[in-house]
Amino acid sequence: MSTLKIVIKSEPFEDIAAGIKKIEYREVKPFWESRLYEGNKTKRAYKYIEFINGYNPDARRMLVVYEGFQKKGGYFNILLGKIVKKPHRL
Repeated sequence: MSTLKIVIKSEPFEDIAAGIKKIEYREVKPFWESRLYEGNKTKRAYKYIEFINGYNPDARRMLVVYEGFQKKGGYFNILLGKIVKKPHRL
């Protein structure tokens, strides 16, 4: 299984690290559909989500268990599990 990489801003990154935020929301758009579904429209299997705090090569990162997602209204609700690797820099 692979890792889903998501770039996020500081505030939600900190909320996930603190255990406050358990769902990451993404608008239903072709980009996210391609990341979350296979070509045959089955859900992709990920083991982890790597959250990256910005686009710098040395940005802080953390690894979280991927618990799947639900499509509700116009959003994908990506479910977050346990933090496997605490926030760190490369």
